[in-house]
Amino acid sequence: MQTPVEVLTADEVQSLLAAPDRSDIQGLRDAAVLATLYYAGANGLEATNLNLGDVERRRKQILLRGEGRVRHRVNLVPELAELLDAYKADSRRLLLVQAGAGAQNTQAFFLGNRGQRIQLSEVRQILGATKKAASISRDVNLVTPRLSRAWHLREAGMSPESIQKFLGAESRSGRRVI
Repeated sequence: MQTPVEVLTADEVQSLLAAPDRSDIQGLRDAAVLATLYYAGANGLEATNLNLGDVERRRKQILLRGEGRVRHRVNLVPELAELLDAYKADSRRLLLVQAGAGAQNTQAFFLGNRGQRIQLSEVRQILGATKKAASISRDVNLVTPRLSRAWHLREAGMSPESIQKFLGAESRSGRRVI
């Protein structure tokens, strides 16, 4: 079976997710961002828009918000939940401390090095640096982890309609799948 778009293999995804140094403040954040792009099928904007209240641990879901009012929920898989918990408890807290009192009130889940909401350009930079560190030679952009996840779910037997719903894509009728 040939992929309709270039996606990462499961091994490449694991290399990408394992590349950041999780003992480092930014490394743990980078791993959590990359895991959100892959396991939640989030695009770059959805990752930057993530707020503290969007990670619903009791419901085991994440609310992803794109442009405007576009939003959908995805299940919080254990691999992602563990990384998000570790990031929130360790790296996020330390990024806020480093930023000082002005950043303490932010609801943004992912923070840049100055304690503000992470920007799309920073997510691109994380992805590019991690791709290089993981020795992945093919082109990787902000939607590659999302499309790779969709392809891996399809290979595992998930129906195209279920994948479409997982990604928050529109149905064939043009209505948003929620």
